[in-house]
Amino acid sequence: MQKCEIFNEQNISLNISILKFICERVIAEERKNFSRSSFKGPYNINLVFVSKKDMTYYNHYRNAEGSTDVLSFRYATSELLGEIYVCPECVKENSEYFKVPFGEEMVRVCIHGILHLFGYDHEEDEDEAKVMFEKQEAYVREFSDSLDNIS
Repeated sequence: MQKCEIFNEQNISLNISILKFICERVIAEERKNFSRSSFKGPYNINLVFVSKKDMTYYNHYRNAEGSTDVLSFRYATSELLGEIYVCPECVKENSEYFKVPFGEEMVRVCIHGILHLFGYDHEEDEDEAKVMFEKQEAYVREFSDSLDNIS
């Protein structure tokens, strides 16, 4: 069983039910192939939308400065696989920079955060980064029909 609880603290205008559906589908798919640890579940996550100021604070846990679009914190407890923090303001900046719709970029960063919770990393190993980003973009393509309805 998997569940994605979404906390829209920034009151952004999103179709939360579609985003929740997408996140839970990605979790279910990744759970099938989760060989990166002995964790057996539950596969519940919290997805929290936060301000740039809050994201800057959370980014200190990575020994990094400033804000970022998404951060994942893996707990693997009896109740929670982890939490994903997303800064909608940074996601909006990304969407403008990459010239993609906001909803598409929001889905992309949420999927990115989920992949981190399942052990994927793009900072330490180039080959691992390639696998992670290919998987991320495959999911974005899979849900492309839903992206127009998300924001």
